[in-house]
This record gives sequence, C-alpha cells and structure tokens, in this order.
Amino acid sequence: MAPEASEGTVPAVFRYRQVLTWACAISFVSILLTSWAWSRESRLLAVTVLLPLLLPYAFIPLRLYSQRSRSGLSLAIAMGGALFVPGIMLVRFALTWDRRWWVVGSLLLASSMQLVLIVLASKTYISLPRLRHARLKFLVSMGYGFLLFALFWLFYSPVPAPIARNESAAMERLEQLAGDADWDASEHGGLYAEAVGTSGPNSNLKCAVAPDLMNYAKTTGYLFEYHGIQPSSMSQGCTRFKGFSITARPAVYRQTGVRSFCTGNRNRGIHFTSENRAAKDSDPEDFVRHAPN
Repeated sequence: MAPEASEGTVPAVFRYRQVLTWACAISFVSILLTSWAWSRESRLLAVTVLLPLLLPYAFIPLRLYSQRSRSGLSLAIAMGGALFVPGIMLVRFALTWDRRWWVVGSLLLASSMQLVLIVLASKTYISLPRLRHARLKFLVSMGYGFLLFALFWLFYSPVPAPIARNESAAMERLEQLAGDADWDASEHGGLYAEAVGTSGPNSNLKCAVAPDLMNYAKTTGYLFEYHGIQPSSMSQGCTRFKGFSITARPAVYRQTGVRSFCTGNRNRGIHFTSENRAAKDSDPEDFVRHAPN
C-alpha cells in the first residue's frame, strides 16, 4: 500500500485534483438535473437506475483525496471516455425534442466536463510512477467505462420513448385494419367495405367491417382514415370498392408522433414519411415494430 499512498505526493495530482473534483461535481449535478427533467412520472426510479453512472463521480474525488490517486485517475479517464460521445448525442436529442435552455445547457456542461476529465486525468496519470499491477487496475476501470458506453447504445433511441410507442402502435393498428378489410373482401367477391372499424366516411355501421368505438387517437396518438378506391358498386345496400387505402397521421405532429403511415390493397407494405403530411405509396417502406416496454 506504500507505493499507492505516495502517489498523492506527485505534483500533478495536487495541481489538478481540485479541477477534477469540480468536473465530477458538475457532471453529477448535470446528469441528475437532466434525469429529473426527463423522468416526470418515476423520478426516484430513474435516479436509482442511474446510480451506476452517478456513483463513480463521487468515488473519483474520494480516491484522489484519500491517496488513491491512480485508481481515481483511471476511473476519471474511463468515465470521461465512456460518456463524452453519449453526452454529445444527448445534446442533439435535447435540441431536437426538448429545447429547454437549462436542459441543453446542463448537457453541454456535462459533456465538456467529460473532456476535462479525459485530458487532465490522462496527463496526470502518465506522470505517476509505474507499478506492477497498475495496468490491470487501469483495464478494470476501462472495462467499466466500456460497459456504460455499450449500455447507452443498447438503450438509446433518437426518438422519445412515448413517440416510439405511439408509432409502433399505429403501425400495428394499420396491419389490423388492413387484415380486417382483406378478410371482409374475401367474403364479398373481392370488394372492399366502405369503412373498417371507425376509420371511414360512412355513417351506417352495417356497412363497416368490425365496428370499433375505441378512441384510437387517445390510445395511439394517431388519427386513422380509410378510403375506398374506385370503381365501386352497391351490394346489400352498401357501397363496395375495388381497393382501399388507410392512412395514419399523428394527432399532434412531433408530440404524439413524427412519422405518418399508409397501407392498402395495392401494396401491403407500410409506407411512411417524417414530413407533416399524409404518407403515400411512393414513400419508403417500413415494418411493424414492437415498442419497448
């Protein structure tokens, strides 16, 4: 333990120890504020989940001031390297979806502190005397940083989770409506109904396939429209069509959803656009995705 204790006497450690401590404190507070802003319903749970991310910023100063400089510096390098790029990605995310100045500022400050940790901790670590087992301890810290980096990319989404869930639900609802329309057409000589569920212009429920009074705009955040494609003919008092198209648009653009979708009998894929308009068959095709729980 003697060599480890002597590391606290290295001039570079004294020179940068206070700056590194401030960088850790700012990072801790900035991450805490951002998680508090983005976790409106379960803030305590969010803080608990973030403990593996927050605690190292408390351990670094403790180690620097308890003569365990090498351990504190290696952890500072690992944390700065692990969170610098994710911090930039979160700044971009906030500029796109949030735009509250204090959230963006907090993320910018946290990201800049990671750069401070990398540069100063690396510069100080290089000046320390070489020890036999120091490389192994350094690799352990780097492994922890890599784990945090990998977890970020595993769970990160460029779209807010509620919007992603709404889009997934809208796509699944389109698949269901299209399936109901096809099933009904197979029972009526390949002719499609005036409406499917409540997604149609007709006012006669007997001409609708699988009437459904559920408010899907509330449950999915999307508005659905079904249109029959000419030519049409009358059958049992109801108008039937040779084809159909169904569109789904966000009830509030960029709040309940971003992408608009469409499908139909001509092309059974689901097409989408991120523009604030109805999707068309000429737009790119996507597939039904299950939203994260």
